[in-house]
Amino acid sequence: MLKEPSEVKIIVDDRELRNKVVEELFRVKAQIDIRHLGVADYIVSDRVAIEFKTTADFEASIIDTRLFKQCEELIDAFEKPIIIVQGDCLFHGRIHPNAIRGAIASVTTDFGIPIITVDTPQEAAQLIIAYARREQGDPNRTIKYNAKPKALNDNQLQESVIASLPTVGVKLAKELLNNLGSVKEVINAPIEQLINVPGIAKGKASKIHEIINKQYIKTQKD
Repeated sequence: MLKEPSEVKIIVDDRELRNKVVEELFRVKAQIDIRHLGVADYIVSDRVAIEFKTTADFEASIIDTRLFKQCEELIDAFEKPIIIVQGDCLFHGRIHPNAIRGAIASVTTDFGIPIITVDTPQEAAQLIIAYARREQGDPNRTIKYNAKPKALNDNQLQESVIASLPTVGVKLAKELLNNLGSVKEVINAPIEQLINVPGIAKGKASKIHEIINKQYIKTQKD
């Protein structure tokens, strides 16, 4: 019998929580286990893990060669990893189509990792659920995370601090740090300076500045 979404369990990387894919998984009441994963974004069994990328993410990972490092890590940690790419046609982006084709050929043949494209985050979520149903319908399969999370380097630690600010996230955290130089400079920046950072509009800058400077309300000790 086909499992209901509420009957499947999916391990989700905590950095995916703002993703609409996770929003859909919560909407259909899938069992979500949130962890900080060193490899992959979604895990549905001891052998199947899924790396999720938008088309822009996929292009960026080709440009900085991160894609191939991630593939190495995926096949080291899981027997049957999968890459899901969501968004507009891969061949109509900012990278020459031949570069995209070459990357796809390398990922699928050199690493043996299938690349599946979907149009929307909702389709991606339903595909993840389909993999979870298939894997978890086998009584011999378990769901666990075997790979050891990687230690964050200093840049990543700084990014995680700034990314925790409201409406920021990792992408804007990098922009803020690239433009202002350090966590301290971001925290101390006035609104006028924050607005000069690409992607930071006045409303976003005001919210960041407000939460940084708001007086903490003391809580009672347990």
